[in-house]
Amino acid sequence: MTIIPNAQKFTLSNGLKIITEEIPTMRSVSMGILIGAGSGNETAKESGISHFIEHMAFKGTAKRSAFEIAHALDAVGGKINAYTSKENTMFYAVVLDKHIDTSIDVLCDLLLNPRYEPKSIEMEKGVILEEIKMYEDTPDELIHDFFAEQILHGHPIGKPTIGLEETVRSISREDILHYRDSWYSPGNTIVSLAGAIPPDAVERLKPYLEAWQGKAVNPPPPPHEFKGSINLKHKKTEQLHLCLGVKGVSQVDEERYPYAMMDNVLGGSMSSRLFQEVREKRGLVYSIFSTSSPFRNCGIAYVYAGTSKDNLNKVIDLILEQFKNLKKEGITKAELDKARESLKGSLVLGLESTSSRMSWQAKSEFYYNRVMTIDEIFAKVDKVGNDDIIRLANRFFRDEYLTLAVIGDLEELPIKELHC
Repeated sequence: MTIIPNAQKFTLSNGLKIITEEIPTMRSVSMGILIGAGSGNETAKESGISHFIEHMAFKGTAKRSAFEIAHALDAVGGKINAYTSKENTMFYAVVLDKHIDTSIDVLCDLLLNPRYEPKSIEMEKGVILEEIKMYEDTPDELIHDFFAEQILHGHPIGKPTIGLEETVRSISREDILHYRDSWYSPGNTIVSLAGAIPPDAVERLKPYLEAWQGKAVNPPPPPHEFKGSINLKHKKTEQLHLCLGVKGVSQVDEERYPYAMMDNVLGGSMSSRLFQEVREKRGLVYSIFSTSSPFRNCGIAYVYAGTSKDNLNKVIDLILEQFKNLKKEGITKAELDKARESLKGSLVLGLESTSSRMSWQAKSEFYYNRVMTIDEIFAKVDKVGNDDIIRLANRFFRDEYLTLAVIGDLEELPIKELHC
């Protein structure tokens, strides 16, 4: 039986973890460096600094200029990039197997030797401020952060990863160095490799990483508070964009698997209840779906829809009706079977590249201190029954959690209270 992923774990003397999976059928190697710091770890004054640091890593190191960083991977037909999320930052590269040493050298250089030149910092502020403006002009994306901020009542994990204009403008080199000292350390770092990796991959990494001694303190996050509310952000748009949701499962909650199945039936596909009832049968929306965002210590879950002013109340009523139905009756056997196979299929299909396997390993280690396998998850999914769905629906779809966030050209919302 093939184990996916079939990973090995090594811990260096300074506490840094290395996860590897050799996949002999591949010719590429994906390498990622995950730092356990994202926008959810920032103070109000630091909002956006994790994302800013990610950008600045590519603006020059002690060894390379910004051009030389880009050229090093371009020259071998590889690619290099990074992203920042609510709870971590990832720098990664994908190369042909024979160029793994280039990948190691460049990524470790970005991690350990960024220059943070004052001139580059000021220039990059301009880039990110333009990114914020672009984001503000995209209400169907903006609504998701607006919802998260409202349901989490200003908790850092609900803030936009990109930051706010005023906080980005105020970031200094000293702020960057302080934040790095607080979060960037071997004990808060995971290196993940997947693909045609050589047997001595860990030995090749040691000269770069074993001598690294960080002093991160990792301050604990503030507590979360979930309390329902109704919120409007006025913006000149043709459509109204809404998110209606509740508290959800955390990343380490064992019930995240039945929750994912329930979410799939509710609004996870074109055959889902919401898509069929709201779009196909009534033509009230073009886009509607449900989704969940599980974090380490909490989670949120919600339905997104884009609709007209005239249809707003109808769409909200139909969403709440589905919440009530799940609490009362759960889902049918046919829906349960479909959700089970859909979840299994998406998991396997999502792991058919070296980059996805690399990312899976790093995040699994980050959240669970081990690499979970597909077979483990399949076993949990196979045990889910309708009683689990009904229990979960009653646990989360509660009036005290119901939060509505709307962006659009309205002076006030016609909805004053929500019930499910």
